[in-house]
Amino acid sequence: MQRPNVNPLVFELDVLDEHVHALQEDKPIASFGLDALNSILGGVYPGLNYAIGTAPGKGKTTLALQEADKLAADGHPVIYVSAELPAHKLIEKSLARLSDGKVALSEVSSCATQNHPKHTTFEAALDKYRTQIAPNLCITGPLNTVELSNLVGLVTRERGEVPIVFIDYLQLLACGVTADQQFIDERLAITACVKGLREISNLYGSPVIALSSTTRKSYDSGKSARPNLAMFGGSSAVEYGFDSVLYLADDNDKPEWPYESPATGTPLKLVALKNRYGTLGESRLDFDGARATFHDRG
Repeated sequence: MQRPNVNPLVFELDVLDEHVHALQEDKPIASFGLDALNSILGGVYPGLNYAIGTAPGKGKTTLALQEADKLAADGHPVIYVSAELPAHKLIEKSLARLSDGKVALSEVSSCATQNHPKHTTFEAALDKYRTQIAPNLCITGPLNTVELSNLVGLVTRERGEVPIVFIDYLQLLACGVTADQQFIDERLAITACVKGLREISNLYGSPVIALSSTTRKSYDSGKSARPNLAMFGGSSAVEYGFDSVLYLADDNDKPEWPYESPATGTPLKLVALKNRYGTLGESRLDFDGARATFHDRG
């Protein structure tokens, strides 16, 4: 077969203006709702892949959903792939947060009945969700990366804007990474999944924010040892495949109670373990699990 006539020799002077134009356009397409994320990542950049990991029970789904809702409320199309919770349980979290602390997560389902004392508050939260978030948010169950790529393409064509993709969470998505094969080795599955997510970002320019579980060994060591990339399941794929990797950890350095401003919930901190286009740092949060809400803390 005759090789195509391609000249690979291109000196940078010939394409420098193209590179400068790309730099000028390299700006965030959105801002996160929490300053803790913006301070580390600088906002949501097109085509970048972000991973956020933590041990079970630290609120990773609540954190991702809160940001997905905010971005949707700002008018951006958002795809939220939930491989664990059904859509109505996610919306339950959203309604608790949208009630501004007036309805606890455990009360949401009861408040949906008309004779409940807090039904009016529930209806107000539901109206916010219906008008501000729901028009731009697509919650889907488990998908393989081929199906997800097709969905991203469909949303891009329908809306004329690439969607921001949330994966909840990476290890469960990896279970269905191909349409016709299940991987016996979890590490191979995660590697293939990360590769598929990267291909989606490269093809469409969609930002991908993926939640990740961590290894069982890290559950206890994470309380005392500094977080590191080895805590992630299939860590080599996470380490090399994502542009930024954050770990949500207990804040063992928290100041004595009370804080400078009133705080609620569990003190946590986001630690940047990798940040290809930024600096490594930490930022602090409070997780109010009862109301499914994260708050910034200085």
